Amino acid sequence: MLLTGNIFNELNKAFAGSIRKSEIHRLSLYEEFAAFYNNDYEAVCSYLREATLNNPFSEETLKDLKFRHLNIIRKIINRTTSGIFTKDPVISLSGLSREKQKLFSSLLGKCRFVQKVREAFRKAVYFNVVEANVIWDSALNKLRIDIITPNNYTVETGNDYLEKTKIAVRKADEHGEIYWSVWSESSHYLVKGDNIIPANGNNDMVNPYKKSGSGRSTLPFAALRIEEGDDYFGEPNWNVFLHQKNLDIRLTDLNETELKTLHQIYLGINTNFSDGESFKAGDFKQINNVKEDDREPKIESIIAKADYTSVRDNIDWHNKLVLNSEGISGNSVSTEITAESGAAKKIDELELIERREEYKTILYHFMKELLEVIRMVWNTYNPSQALPEDKDFEISFTESNLFETPDDKKKRYDMALEYGYKDKIDITSEELEISEEEAKAILNIRKNRSYSN
Repeated sequence: MLLTGNIFNELNKAFAGSIRKSEIHRLSLYEEFAAFYNNDYEAVCSYLREATLNNPFSEETLKDLKFRHLNIIRKIINRTTSGIFTKDPVISLSGLSREKQKLFSSLLGKCRFVQKVREAFRKAVYFNVVEANVIWDSALNKLRIDIITPNNYTVETGNDYLEKTKIAVRKADEHGEIYWSVWSESSHYLVKGDNIIPANGNNDMVNPYKKSGSGRSTLPFAALRIEEGDDYFGEPNWNVFLHQKNLDIRLTDLNETELKTLHQIYLGINTNFSDGESFKAGDFKQINNVKEDDREPKIESIIAKADYTSVRDNIDWHNKLVLNSEGISGNSVSTEITAESGAAKKIDELELIERREEYKTILYHFMKELLEVIRMVWNTYNPSQALPEDKDFEISFTESNLFETPDDKKKRYDMALEYGYKDKIDITSEELEISEEEAKAILNIRKNRSYSN
């Protein structure tokens, strides 16, 4: 509730202006995060020039300086998120006929559901929160999923700051013109410049999903959030981002120092040579009029006594420190070749394994929400092939032990059968990455199969 009165009106205006400035700053900050994540070299160089102006490079040096950029963000993110999707999760809609289940599986395949979840997961570990926007492409008559990072959207929230009530997504049309696609629970429209215009085929500018009747949000978005913070977006992965910037600066500084050492600086003493005079092999330079009490004419080279080994070791130490803070063993990036037993590898990976189990829970709830959005969008545009609203989605992650031998796996399954917490249907479903219904069908075929000589 806003305060009223002349003084309070001015305070409210000032507060609203502060919020707008804060949002502009947030978008600008995430633009920098996105430049490093997307490996946009020109943008990366622009941010690095700003960061290193007079610290340590002069403005003159920066004019011709080529920054060394080694993208380690993707390496860290891929390492952190690996091991969860080594096998595709089994996804089904309970109680569907085989025909409907086939339609559902085909729908997920065509919109690249699992690949998009993977993409969202990797980006969320870096940005903390991303949005999966489910779109019905009327031109191609198909459904697609766009993963949107925080530099390209802004939100409004209600009483719960983690739940959006309105979202505006920055996009570009076929002519490269930037516009915003705005969604609320009841409306949908585009903003180009100062003009509000309807989206194609939606002259009334209404949210086409507001009559879905499901009781859930009618926004065609699902948020994947790694950690809750003080606002909707929380905090991105500053650890990895700042390490990437520091690494680029350190590598550039090291490279420049090595180049200047390789091409030495020469100092002429009492030579009377003109400024900028150069030498080449076989040249003879005569120095005349040298008096007896003058300093002996000579040319000396200035060699920087830099301890490159210590500098490289320091960079490597910082790299391992950041990796360890992300739950990644320093041995995974070590240049030293040492043999580790399977047990040692497991112990080394325990923190990362525990974090992956937490990620599975987060991903499970995100996938459930995304599947609900997919059902809402699909049913709106395909009523004759609608997925039943009263059926629940079932998701199961398949186990994948990277250090498990075939013999170990057999023993694990034998133990599960012996103790009764798994049956042949569970094992078939897990091994073949299929639903329980499909596993039952396969086992029945095998059971009833007759062999003839």
